[in-house]
Amino acid sequence: MYLIYASEEAAIERADEEGKERNFPYWTTGGTTRWVTKPAPTADGLWALDVSEYDLDDLEQTTVTEDVVFPESTDDPE
Repeated sequence: MYLIYASEEAAIERADEEGKERNFPYWTTGGTTRWVTKPAPTADGLWALDVSEYDLDDLEQTTVTEDVVFPESTDDPE
């Protein structure tokens, strides 16, 4: 399940919100764990946030999607 955002900043804002709600160390003690998931760019220039494990509000629940296309990897495994 993904929420789609127009900008990386907006997606990070939502990821930050979830991290704060879960009292991750980044927000409480200066540790390194900040997010449940990190936003990823989509093939069409938007940003997808995997919210499979997030506590979604009613509006978010109506806007989640499974239909996301990510750019093809340019990594050469050889």
